[in-house]
Amino acid sequence: MPPKQKAAAAKKAQPPPTPSAPAAAPAAPASNGNTAAHVIAIVRATALMALAAAASTVSQLTLSPVYGGIPASIWHKKVVIFIVMAAVINKDPIRRYMPGTKALIPLLAFYAPPIQSTLFQYSDKLGPDYGPVVTEALTVYPFLFLSLIAAIGLVETLNFSPALRRGVPGMAAYATFAAFEKLTEEHLPALMGSNDFFTRSGLSLVVAAGSAIVSPSWLLALALPAAFHTLRLNPHSPFDATTEVLKQKLQAQQYTLLDRVESLSGYVSVLESGENQFRLLRCDHSLLGGEWLVTPERQRMGQTQRETIYTVFTMLEAVRLVQTAASETPDAQKSALNIGLGIGTCPTALIAHGINTTIVELDPAVHAMATKHFALPQNHTAVLSDAVPFVADAAASQPASYDYIVHDVFTGGAEPAALFTLDFLNGLKTLLRPDGVIALNYAGDLRLPTTRMVLNTIHAVFPSCRIFRDQLPDKTSTTPADSDDPNAEPAMDFLNMVLFCRPVAEPIEFRKPGRADWLGSIVRKRTLLPGKELEVAFSPDEGAQLLTGETVEVLEKGHKASAVSHWRIMRTVLPDAVWQLW
Repeated sequence: MPPKQKAAAAKKAQPPPTPSAPAAAPAAPASNGNTAAHVIAIVRATALMALAAAASTVSQLTLSPVYGGIPASIWHKKVVIFIVMAAVINKDPIRRYMPGTKALIPLLAFYAPPIQSTLFQYSDKLGPDYGPVVTEALTVYPFLFLSLIAAIGLVETLNFSPALRRGVPGMAAYATFAAFEKLTEEHLPALMGSNDFFTRSGLSLVVAAGSAIVSPSWLLALALPAAFHTLRLNPHSPFDATTEVLKQKLQAQQYTLLDRVESLSGYVSVLESGENQFRLLRCDHSLLGGEWLVTPERQRMGQTQRETIYTVFTMLEAVRLVQTAASETPDAQKSALNIGLGIGTCPTALIAHGINTTIVELDPAVHAMATKHFALPQNHTAVLSDAVPFVADAAASQPASYDYIVHDVFTGGAEPAALFTLDFLNGLKTLLRPDGVIALNYAGDLRLPTTRMVLNTIHAVFPSCRIFRDQLPDKTSTTPADSDDPNAEPAMDFLNMVLFCRPVAEPIEFRKPGRADWLGSIVRKRTLLPGKELEVAFSPDEGAQLLTGETVEVLEKGHKASAVSHWRIMRTVLPDAVWQLW
């Protein structure tokens, strides 16, 4: 048989092919690698934003001892928004022409504390208006800018459509930053001082170390001098070596550091002046109180005990001198509530008179300093918590509990607005007995609407009040700046006021104090009874807006001007170098 016929026969002999399953689709590429890469990108981007948020909050905390919390915050949020917009707009050119900027992120973090420490030495020249912005422009703002660009780049590696790719990464990065910033602002202050890591310098090092982990680079070798400076030379760090550096620098200014701690209300320290022989309690850029020490020279003048520097605190004690139906009741049968402690001048006197005294103080560190360094007696009830819930609970459960209430919470050019609201003051009124008296310390300018708002609120709650300033006005602060212009506005008259009020519409009159009221104090003998020349005329504004939970923002906005004014006043009390060194 020919070959062709054989082949055809063989083909016919083969069985027909059986039906087969459809051809399998081409194998999809393994996605595990991409998924892992995406997860890593998300984690790194989130870490970058969390560290940037922590750096932002820590920067504000670090600025507070030098500029005060309010001046430090005036431009911060606005500039942060600008930085975010700048990062979103310029991310592509930065990555194209400066591809190695990601390696600078940890380097910027490590150098932030030394740069801040250096710039603080010029705070007297920069002032509270420009100092915070300039300091953050050279520290936290570049760190935030580069961190945002790096985080956006990581988010862009995810599978976004071209339309979403333009906006989503930037929005996601900023949303993550904003969420972590809110978290750190709410919770970091309560943790401050719990250990060396939860301090301003300690947290700066944590941020720097975290940035080095997220963005490792050979440039980290250049950060060693900065880390050494923070750990060994920076007076703002809480370590033993740096505390010795601080003490030496303060001694050059004739000041001695007795104690310091970082706490929830700020940087708290106790200082003594060798030249003028006084002791002060400081919190951030404010003074909570001070005492003249007993020296041989002062002993010759009749001083036998430490005397308060600030007469406003002895004026508060005049709450005992207001004549009421209970004036003849012995002090030992009376009780007092003191909100806000400071060094404890007024509550110490109340306790010395035998009055059962309860002290409400937010910051345990302040209470500890007052006890350790300013002889606050132990025989009192200490409530170390927020006064708002305490008063609300006490007013509901124990009304009419106190003969005297002292309200003294001013610090840093501002007051906690919640402690002057209508609800809070009504709570204090409920706690007062009908023949009780309350003394409130408030500082401000009577021409400012926010000051009048607070005074109007106090008068709306207490039907009978009198106001006294702690000292006669400075003529230079109440005369027009330009004497040739009769219409010129006078300069700000920022005064400390004490309001004595009663819960009933009866006049406030003071009895004349005697030797027992003075407690052996020269300052009390001179200043305990408010002088008529110090009385401030004030008539409540009819139909005025009062301070409530809904209007509290009005007062907080007004804090900016008073806080800047307070900063300038504080710089005349202590040398610039002392404030700058904290």
